[in-house]
Parts: sequence; C-alpha cells; structure tokens
Amino acid sequence: MVMNNKDRTIQILSSFSFMMLIFISIINPQNHSILYHFFTWLTWPTIFFIAGYSIDVNLKIGQSIFLAVKRYLVPYLSAGLLMIVMNKVVQLLQLSTWLNTPFPAMRTGLKALLYGNGSHVVTFFGFFDTGIGLLWLLIALFTGTLLMIFISKIKKMFWAVLIIILLGGLGFYLATFIQIPWSLESALIALPFMLFGVYYQKLDNWSAGPATVLAALIVDLTMSASTGLDMIVAYTPFWILGTLTGLISLAGVIVVASSLTKNSALTNLFAKIGSYLSLNLVVFIFINTMIPINNYIGGLLPTGMLSFIIIWLIMLIISTVIKFGLVKILKTFSGQEGELDEKVFK
Repeated sequence: MVMNNKDRTIQILSSFSFMMLIFISIINPQNHSILYHFFTWLTWPTIFFIAGYSIDVNLKIGQSIFLAVKRYLVPYLSAGLLMIVMNKVVQLLQLSTWLNTPFPAMRTGLKALLYGNGSHVVTFFGFFDTGIGLLWLLIALFTGTLLMIFISKIKKMFWAVLIIILLGGLGFYLATFIQIPWSLESALIALPFMLFGVYYQKLDNWSAGPATVLAALIVDLTMSASTGLDMIVAYTPFWILGTLTGLISLAGVIVVASSLTKNSALTNLFAKIGSYLSLNLVVFIFINTMIPINNYIGGLLPTGMLSFIIIWLIMLIISTVIKFGLVKILKTFSGQEGELDEKVFK
C-alpha cells in the first residue's frame, strides 16, 4: 500500500494519540499491566512523531523557535500557573472533596513547573518529591522540538541519525541517576520518533502494508508482556531495542491511519478530534490533573469495563468541546476571520 495524503494521515494519528493518551492516563497500570504497556509503546512515539512532522523545515531557525514557543511553551506555562492558583483556591476553600490538589503548596508547584519534572525525581537541586504531572509532556515536546529544529538543518541523513543516536544514549544514561530540567532526557530519547516525523514530511510516498501492522503487533505484544515505555522518567527498556520497538509500533499505527484517509463520516470525526493537538493535550492534562472525574463516575457505576469506557468517553468529549471553545476564543481575540491557524497548535 502506497501512503499519500500525509496531512490527513497526521490528523487521524493525532486523534489516535489523543485517545490513547486518555486511555493510559485513566487505566490502572497495576491491574492491567500488559494493556497499559501495550499502549505506551504506541502513544508516546506517535505524539513525538507528530511533533517532528509539525516542524516546518523551510522556516528560519528563529521563526521555528517562535512557533514552538507558541505551540508548547505558552500552553505549558499558562496551564501550569492556572493549576497552581486553582490548587491554592481549593486548599483555602477546603474543596478537596470536589477537586484535586496536586501540590502541597504554591511554592512547591511553582518549583515543579519551572524545573519541568513530571514526578518525584533526583534533580540538580536535590530530591523533588512533587512533579508537574502529565504536563511534563508539553515541556518535553518543546525541548525536543528545539533540538530537532537544529538537527533538521543537517543535510546528510547519516550525520543526523548519528547525532540522534548519541543524544538518545546520553538521555538514557542521564535518566538512570538524575533528571535534567525541562524533561530534557525524555526529549532526547524521543528524538528518533521526531526525526521519523521530519523525514516522513519530506517523503513523496512511503510504501508499507498489513505486514507492517502485523510486525508492530507482534513486537509490541512481546515487549508489553514484560515492560512499557515510561517517558515521564525517560525509561526506554534496553535503549536501542526499546527505541526500535517504538519505531516499529509507530510504523504500524501510521499504516492504520493512512488507510482511513478517504473522506467519510468516521475520518472526518477523527480529523476533528485530532485537530489542534497541543490544545487537546493541555485541556485534557488540566482536567485530568484537577478534576477527579473517576471518583464522580466510580461512585455511580460499579467498577468494571463499562465504568472505564464511560470515563474515557467523558474525558474525550469534555476535552474536545473545551478545545473548540478555546479555538473560538483565540480566533476572536486574534481578529482572524477564518479558522485559527492550526499550524500554531498542530
């Protein structure tokens, strides 16, 4: 099968990655370890692949950096500061029964936001017992994009790949004993997926078919029986083997997405869900961090697959609705008569 219509494929991939992110964020890893591991091998490579594809290699370096700031850093800081303030309000009004308080104090939350660590880790300043949570993903996408902007300017693919391998090895090594600011190790080990995205953008066509999907399933299931891809602490099992597993899994997802590019109600729905990916991410992360939807629904329904599916659907619907509300607000304030430029929040 020869894949084309790459932008449509990326939109569908965006919806896949967003729906899978919600899935791995609400599932219990202890009770469903294999299922959780399986989707980590698909989710993280896909998200970083899309980030790589979104880099416009024809722009000047300064323009690309400015776009990355608007796409990832501004949402990261905006959501993080709002979470810290809301955390304090919940504490003052004693609303912890209804809303989450991820930070014990504003100072702790601000420290985690500025450092960019997702969970409790050893840092340059000692041990941090509080992280910024899933919001680490946006800052890792930002730092990874900054690195890839410069790497994408390398004309010879051999040198670009060599640099990616060396940086990935460095990230894997550093993550074994310390967390660098702004989730840099996570960005380093995600660079192969981003490079794949950059070069996928340049390809006129790319041939792959059902055999790729089958290979992805076999490899993913084999690895999922023992471990997953834990990007929050930059843990890639067996490094090179783990990276190859992520790339093969990613290739399988791309094949599936490319097979759905024909215009239909289903693909149009996927395209709507996958549009403005960085807004999708920041909205869901904020909701998932601050609102205990699982507790609300869990109290009404018995524990089981039905409850899980309902929570997943509610998260997806609420995040998508709020996203389009934000798009409308941003479009109004920007004074644009057409749609908000999706390249900014791709």
